[in-house]
Amino acid sequence: MQGNVRWYSAQGFGFIDPVPTTSVANAEHKAIYYHIADVENRAIFKVGDAVTFDVTPTLKGPKCINVRAADTKEAIQNEQPRAVQQ
Repeated sequence: MQGNVRWYSAQGFGFIDPVPTTSVANAEHKAIYYHIADVENRAIFKVGDAVTFDVTPTLKGPKCINVRAADTKEAIQNEQPRAVQQ
């Protein structure tokens, strides 16, 4: 999924506004919680930064995992399948 950082705390957590999709995981398009432990390379995002992420259900509601920057060329290249070296 893709979205934008809505809010981030110096304590290591925040919320991401998903880009509206037909996703069953977040049909109401509410902000989804994320924790710094689920961010690639422990990157720090600013409000409004574009990110890509996966969503996993928890007892407290959906949570973002595998959060990474979406606006860099490197992030786009990482989304493409890689050839297996022999």
